Amino acid sequence: MRISTQQAFQSGVTAMQRAQSELSHTQLQLSTGRRILTPADDPAGATQAGQLNAAIRANEQYQRNADYALPRLEQEEASIIAMENLLQRARELVLAGNNDTQNDQTRSYLASEIHQLRDDLIDIANTRDANDEYLFAGTRSFVQPFNKEADGSVGYVGAQGAGAVREVELSSTSTITVGDSGDVLFMDLPERSGLVLEAQQPLGNTGSLVVEETRIRDREDFDATAGERFEIRFAENAGTMEYSVVDDLGNVVLDKSGTPIQGVAYNSGDAIEFAGRSVTLTGAPADGDTVVSRPAEHRDIFATLDEIATALETPVSDPEVRARLSESVEIALGNIDSGLDRLSDVRSTVGSRLQTLDTQTELNAERELNLESTLSDIQDVDYAEAISRFRLQEVVLQAAQQTYVQVNRLSLFDFL
Repeated sequence: MRISTQQAFQSGVTAMQRAQSELSHTQLQLSTGRRILTPADDPAGATQAGQLNAAIRANEQYQRNADYALPRLEQEEASIIAMENLLQRARELVLAGNNDTQNDQTRSYLASEIHQLRDDLIDIANTRDANDEYLFAGTRSFVQPFNKEADGSVGYVGAQGAGAVREVELSSTSTITVGDSGDVLFMDLPERSGLVLEAQQPLGNTGSLVVEETRIRDREDFDATAGERFEIRFAENAGTMEYSVVDDLGNVVLDKSGTPIQGVAYNSGDAIEFAGRSVTLTGAPADGDTVVSRPAEHRDIFATLDEIATALETPVSDPEVRARLSESVEIALGNIDSGLDRLSDVRSTVGSRLQTLDTQTELNAERELNLESTLSDIQDVDYAEAISRFRLQEVVLQAAQQTYVQVNRLSLFDFL
């Protein structure tokens, strides 16, 4: 077979260029530490590497979310502890104010401190985080949530209801709320008992009835009448104390079987069940006594402190005023306890969320390590193999160059 001089030269040049290209490719792999420099190097591996890189970026974003949530929740927990201390102090002052050893002047001192505690509570409720966002404003984080109104009351203008608190993703299946709204913490507190449902006796009762327990017996039935008010009425009939249950319109309520709850013999300690609720009474009612079952009203903790401070500032001029003071103290203690219960509940959820963040941070770190290890196995270069290949390709290039020089001399004119 005849090989022209041009063909010989071209073949030598092509061989050298190919060897140079392979050597350069290996050199680039060694310098970058990557086996896959372009998808053409390993199409399947490049696809896997792209998916792993996307998963790593998502995992890093989840961790950034956790890093954002952690200091806010830690600051919220610290703020709640401070508020609990304030309310505990207020409770001590309220108890002290009901002591007969106090006089009008000392009670006024106690009231002044309660007013100051209320102002301190407002300051904590308007706490800002490191990003200058209000901690208890919900999603309206750049609006001061609590403001003093012209009448001296405290108004809330932060976010309320569903979606009021920002949520962040910690993983593809897990989210966490970053904080709590001030509405839940301070404004929407169940009155006195801290319960959803209450049973109370009017002041006109003359018997020895005691409300031992009020609870929801059947959630479905209760939800159907949750906002309604019912009255248990006692009447003596032929020497037997009987009771009836009526609604706000005076209509007799039916029990679950459809029988009117009317003229039923009263036994101390028996639960009276109606409209999904259960009320347990002890003691002896008098003829005409009543017990009212209603949804627990909601109060804000600021109003509670204001009202008891006002009651303590009122001079005690006669036994009737002293009795009203005792009643105000009893109501205030119940409402403060309701506020403390709410703070305790929220603090527990904050602790759970902080624990979730710690757990998820560990999981994210472990997941990132696994993803990077898998990615390294796919795309990182094997230095031992690459260096050996580089040395071989160097020899190949040198051989191609030397043979090109030798072939270049194989011209007919060199022998003439």
